[in-house]
Order: sequence, then C-alpha cells, then structure tokens
Amino acid sequence: MKPRNVIATLLAGVAVVVCSAAGAAHAADLRASLSSREAYVGAPITLQLEVADASSHDEPTIPDVAGLDIQSSGVPSRSTQTTIINGRRSDRTSVVYAWQITPRRAGTFEIPSIQVNVDGQTRSTQPIRIVATKSETGDLLFVDITGQQQDIYVGQPLNLTLNLWIKPYHDAEYDVTLSEENMWQMISDSTNWGAFSERMTQLAENRQRPGGEEVLRKDADGDERAYYHYQIDATIYPKRPGQIDADDLQVVLEYPTRLAKSRDPFGSMFDDDFFGGRSPFGDMGMSPFRRNTLSIADVRPVVAEATVAPINVKPIPTVGRPADYRGTVGQYQILTQALPTSVKAGDPITLHIGIRGDGPMELVQAPPLAALPQLTADFKVANEPLAGIVEGDVKLFTTTIRPRREGITEIPAIPLSYFDPTTEKFVTVSSDPIAIHVDPAERLAMDAIVGNATGNGSSEDQAAAVPAFNLTNYDGDDALMNASATSRWPWIILVALLPPLAVSLAWSLNRRRNLWTSFSGDRQESLRVARQSIDAASSPSGVAAALRDFVAANPGSQDQRVQLDALLDHCDHAAFSGVQDHELPALKSHAARLLEEWSTMPASSDSGRAVAHLGWRRSLAVACLAVAAAAIAFPAVRHFATSTGTKTANVDVRAEATATAEPMLTAQQRETLLAEANRAYQDAVQASAGDAAAANEEFAKAATKYGQLVDDGIRNSQLYVNLANAQLQLGSTGKAIANYDRALALDATNWQARQNLAAAQAALSPSEHGAEAATSLSGLLTRVGDAFQSVLSPVAVMTLAAVAWVSVWMIVLGSFYFPSRHWRLALVPTACLLLAAVAASNLEWFADAEAPQAIVAAPTAVLRQAPGEQFPAVASTELSEGEAIEILKVDGDWLQVHTANGSTGWVAHPDVEIL
Repeated sequence: MKPRNVIATLLAGVAVVVCSAAGAAHAADLRASLSSREAYVGAPITLQLEVADASSHDEPTIPDVAGLDIQSSGVPSRSTQTTIINGRRSDRTSVVYAWQITPRRAGTFEIPSIQVNVDGQTRSTQPIRIVATKSETGDLLFVDITGQQQDIYVGQPLNLTLNLWIKPYHDAEYDVTLSEENMWQMISDSTNWGAFSERMTQLAENRQRPGGEEVLRKDADGDERAYYHYQIDATIYPKRPGQIDADDLQVVLEYPTRLAKSRDPFGSMFDDDFFGGRSPFGDMGMSPFRRNTLSIADVRPVVAEATVAPINVKPIPTVGRPADYRGTVGQYQILTQALPTSVKAGDPITLHIGIRGDGPMELVQAPPLAALPQLTADFKVANEPLAGIVEGDVKLFTTTIRPRREGITEIPAIPLSYFDPTTEKFVTVSSDPIAIHVDPAERLAMDAIVGNATGNGSSEDQAAAVPAFNLTNYDGDDALMNASATSRWPWIILVALLPPLAVSLAWSLNRRRNLWTSFSGDRQESLRVARQSIDAASSPSGVAAALRDFVAANPGSQDQRVQLDALLDHCDHAAFSGVQDHELPALKSHAARLLEEWSTMPASSDSGRAVAHLGWRRSLAVACLAVAAAAIAFPAVRHFATSTGTKTANVDVRAEATATAEPMLTAQQRETLLAEANRAYQDAVQASAGDAAAANEEFAKAATKYGQLVDDGIRNSQLYVNLANAQLQLGSTGKAIANYDRALALDATNWQARQNLAAAQAALSPSEHGAEAATSLSGLLTRVGDAFQSVLSPVAVMTLAAVAWVSVWMIVLGSFYFPSRHWRLALVPTACLLLAAVAASNLEWFADAEAPQAIVAAPTAVLRQAPGEQFPAVASTELSEGEAIEILKVDGDWLQVHTANGSTGWVAHPDVEIL
C-alpha cells in the first residue's frame, strides 16, 4: 500500500472515532438524585431530576407515594457548561427539576421509576428508597387541642384552641437564651396545621403571628420547666358524626442545637443567615456591623402530633325532620323582596332571598323553591340550585319567578327549616308574603284588539278595523334557505317577454311571405265586384255608385282620380237630364275602360292603405296590449328603482351600525335548531291557555333559537315572520314590527307579515292606525289584498296573471293567421283578466310606504341631545315603541336619528332595531 493511501486511511479512522466520541458526548442523559436517603418525619428532603443534552423532552411527573408529601419546588433551572480539554471543546446543557419530599410517618418508602420522553425515546430512572425516622421530641415540644363543647351536632360551630409549648433553647457557650419570637420562627414551613390552616393563612397575610408567653409546665419526667406557650383559636363545623381527631395536624420544629458566630459580618444586615432571612437575634442588641454576631449553626427536626380532648359529634336527628330541611344548623331568619310587583302574566319577577344566622353562612343553602307547592302552583320556578353571596352574617340568593296567569295577588311566604342545637329541635321560619298585581299577558291584550276589530261594533269602528293576527309559524325546511328580494323577477321578465317576441317573430315571417299576395288579392276581388256591379247597373246612378265603392276601397293616382271625377259628373248629368237609356251603354263602356286602366297600375301605392287599414282593425287590441304591458312593466321598474335607491341611500351608516357574522353552524345544526325552535313555539301556544309563565318561557326559547339562525346569516321572509311571531307573543312589539318589515323587504307578497305588521302597529297606537287604515290608500289596498288573499294565494294570482298574459298573445297571433271579429271579442275579456291579476299580485307595491331605516324597539327609549346617558333628553320629542326613524350617524353604541316629526337626537343602539 502506498504511504499516501495509508495516511488517508488513518485520518478517516481518526475522524470516525472523533465523531463517535462527540456523538456519545452529546447523547441525552437522565439522572435522579436525593439530598439524603435518610430523613426525619416532617423534615423535607430534596429530589432532583436532571435532563442533560436533550433537544426536547416532556415535563416529568412523580407518582403519589403513600406517607410522603411531594411538592414541586417551582420552575426548573437551566444551565450550560462549556469544557475545553487539550483544545477540544464540549458543551453540556441541562434542565433540573426539583421536588420537596416530606415524610409524614416513620418507615421505608420507595420512589418509583420516573419515566420521561426524551428526544422521542422513553427514558427511566432507577427506583429510589428512603428511610424516615421519627425524631423524639422528648420534653422540647408539646401540642394539644381543646374544645369548648364536649357534645355537638354535625354542622354546629365548634370553637377549638391549639396549644403549643416550646422549650426555650439556651446556649451555654455564649450564655444566650432564644426569645419566644425566635423560637416561633423555628417552626418549619412543612408544618401541616390541619383545621387551623385557614387561621394561620389569615395571620400570615396580615404579617401577624400568635403571641407567646413564658409559663411553667411539667415535662415528660413530671418536673416543672419553663416553656413558651402559644395559642391559636379556630372555629370548625364538623361534617360527620364521631370523635374529633387531629390526624391531619403535624407540627415540625427545627430545634437549635448550636450557635456560632456569623462568617459574614454584614450577613445580619442583609438577612443572609443560616435560615434564609429568619435571623433570631434581631432584638438582642447585637449590631450587624459587629463581628460577634451569632447565628444558628445546627438544628434537628422535632415533630409532634396533637392530642385532642374528647369531643363527641352527634348526627342530626331524623325524627321530625321537615321535607325542606337542607342541613342548616343554628338559628336563622329569612327575608324576601320582589321587583317589580306589577307585571303581566308570564313576565319575570326578580326574587331576592336573604338568610341571616349564627351558623356557617357559606354552607347555608337556599330553600328548595321548586319543591314548594304553595309557590309552584301560581309561579314558574327554575328547578336548579341557587348560588349565594355571603356578606357578614347574611347570605343573599337571587332567582326569577314568573306568574302563570293573571289575577295572582301575592308571592306566598317562603319557609326555611333549620335545626336548633340549643333546643335540639327543628324550627321552621317563614318570610312575609309579598303583594303583587298581575295583569293579563301581552298576547291576550292583543287578542282583545283583534276581537274589537272583528266584533259587532259600529260601522265606523268596522271601517277602521285592523286585520287579525295570524300567528301560525312556518315549519318547512325553506326557512333555512337564503332568499333574495329579486329572486322571482328573472322568471317574471322571461314570462313577460317570451310571448310577444314569439308572436312578433311569427307575424314577421308570415307578413314577409304573404304581404304582396294579400294586398293584390284584395284589389282583384274589388275589381271583380265593381265590374259585376257596373254590368248589373240599370241607370247612370248605379254605375256611379259602383265606381264610388271601388274607389273607397282602392284609391288610385291623381290622374285616375281626375278621370273618375269626370266620369262621375257625366253619370250625374245623364241621370238628371232624362237621357239615361241613351247614355247608359256608353257610360258602362267608359267605366269598364277606366277599371281596366286601374287594374294595370302597380300595387305599391296600396301599401300605405293596407297599413292604415290594419291599424284601424287592431286599434282596440293594441290598446289592450299597451295597458297590459304597462301593468307588467310598472311594478318591475318601480321595484328595481326603489331597491336600487334604498340600497345606495345611507349605505355607509347602515354598514357601520350593523355587522353580519360569518356562519358558524353546520347544516345539521341549523336543522336541529329550527326544529327545536318550532317545537318550543308549539309548546308555548299549547301552554298559553292555562300557564302564561310556561308559555313565556317557551316563547323566549323559540325567539332565542330563531335569532341564532338569523345571526348565523340566514335571511328569508318565513324565518323573520317566525321570529317576529315569537317576539310578538312575548310582548316585544317593537322588535316584532322590525322583523315583519324585514320579511316584507325580502318578500312583499308575504301577506301574513303584512297582516301582522298592521295589527302590531294598531296594538301600539289603535286610534292612529284605525284612522289611517280607514282613509289612506295603503289601508284600502291592504284590505283589498286581504280579500284576494282569502280567496286566492299569491302563487295562484301570479299563475293566473301569467296564463292571461300568454293567452292575450295567442289571441293576437291567431288573428294574424285567421282574421275574424271573434278574436277581438276574446281579446277584450282576456286583457281585462290580465289587468286584474297583475293588479292583485302587485297590490303590495302600492300599499307599501317608503321603507323605514330603523324601528324603535324599546318602550323606554329616550332621544337625547348628545351620545351618552349623562346628556339631557330632547324635551319636545318622546320616542314610541314601533316608531320608524332615520339613521344619520353612528358613534359607538349611540345612533343619531331623525324622527317623523322632524326632531334630531341620539338614541342608544340596543333600543333600536336597524333594518
């Protein structure tokens, strides 16, 4: 082998070894370690888990181990180490997780293997065993719990006192005895305070601690010794019967064993002592700038469990327990308040319930309102638990109830049952009844208006009557399809233009082929009839009459007219001169020659006569066709002109005031929502006869679901009518009027929307609407439309108009091919039928006034001088629910509007429905 090849091979081998070493150096590593494998009960040790040289890894978790408290030490630490050896650089990155592990009892414990996903692979640590021993307290620490009562009931407040006795530490070398404050600071953070945890948290938040005093107490040998005594009071509420225990209370004291001088003369100044800032020598008069500052050098953990004086917790008796009892123990009062107190049947009443007592108010439950027959008989009550708010010794609950019918005069007393431990008996207290006034439901008031409109009133009342409500909802799937206001016009235009175009084409082809033949044949027939009349004439007068008839039908040239006038004068002279027999043959011969000359003239001069003759014969037909075409064209032109105008006018204002959300529901969700809304509406209609509260609840549910479909982007007339009907039943007349207007904007032939709109407007202002309906063109046309609607549906009327339109043009086409007076007789009634059908199908366009921009939806809307509740109202104007207004400007949640009486002001956006 050549030396060059040998060197290359060696270099390649070295490179492979170096790369392998580098790869091994950068392999991910997982290690677990303990600060100590031996621990005292109550003294925490630290477990660390290091994840090294990993590009990614999952956060590790440690399973629970019985007898050990395992708490995370917080955010893991991250570090990077760089090492350079013989010019080679290696980097090591690590993430260290830490946990504090505190044994709660003596024994041997095993921390199981910890598994972590590192760089896509599962790595595990080895199980770790630790041994926990109990540090003997000896006479250093005593803990006990005493109570003021020896026998209590479950839920009854129990006052407990935690007593701690800590023996003061005395250092003989420095002749220093730690103070009671110093010794309290030696209590470890790993102490479990059990039932006293809440009290200790309160003291810590207020930067307080229990005060201690030096007392004498017997130690374990019975000798009296000096101790620091600390007391902590707490109130608990036992939840189960039996003996009170303190198994969850464990006090851990880090008892000092040696003092030493501080290594840093400024350590005390910066609180950098052995216990992380808890220097026990702050009050010893030792300056932090002196080198003889002392600190605690060694400690040992001392763990004590509390002894508890016998306290028996008895269960609540079952004998005589009321049905509405909910575990309340103590002495209580109940108060109620209702707002408003004057409502309509089915309207909500807010009921406030206040309970005051000496027990644990956070545990007090509201009375079971849905289980009180005296309340549910007259009111609809939600069957769900109530959440309360505690304010001192009072707990407040709020709910909503709805009167089921009119005539209810009071909310009955609400009972509250509790167990009184002093008398050991159940007690039931009640609130005072609340007087209320319930009027008939809003929809019943509307039914009364309808009854007056159709009743046996005077003729003037009947003239001003409004149409009755038609509150039947549409339940077809078409309510989920978007509809355009111009969707039917392409078909109408096609039906309107196709017949006249077809007839014009057929007539043009026929006229081009037979025009000359038709005109020529007519003149030959006239010549033949004229010759026969001349040959049969018995006098010059007969010859003159035949010539005049021919000329009337076939006017000739100027020269022919001169010759004819001369011959006619000759005939008249012969008739009056008495030489009729002598001149008659010559006159006939002259007339025959004149006719022969007439027959040799070209027929082009007859075209003007033919066209004039044709127009005269069809004058009536043309007039009928013109009127019919106007009937078709007028509504089309008016529709497109008004729709274009309304879309372009104020478009910026409306776009700023309204926003359409993107569809969020699937087709299946829409179908489900519509079915639920329709079902809720039908349930409400069935319940409205006897339970106004249940009916209102179902109507509200239906209105909400219909509104969700509208908010999801569905726009059609049927859905808007369904929503408006539900709102009308709820008494939201202004919102219902707005949605009826939206329905008519999409489909002006929806007579149910028009009928309910008129009735709703009459419900808000009966006198004004009645006068307008009796005198205005809109009211007249609305009643005419109702009459047509009762006989024929809009689809049938439009079909009839289309059939009549096609029939008119078929009659015209037939008259071209087969001239006869019968065609004209058929054309007149057909054209009249067409006019009637078109007028009936377009009455809505005449009945509609200018479409409003917005409707006042709230009965309490106020027109203000500027955008804001703090500005005064416009004194000269009061907004009425259902009133049409014009939007001028948008400013946040406020709209500048212009009213019908000419006033301008600002109104809150929620009080207005923008169309």
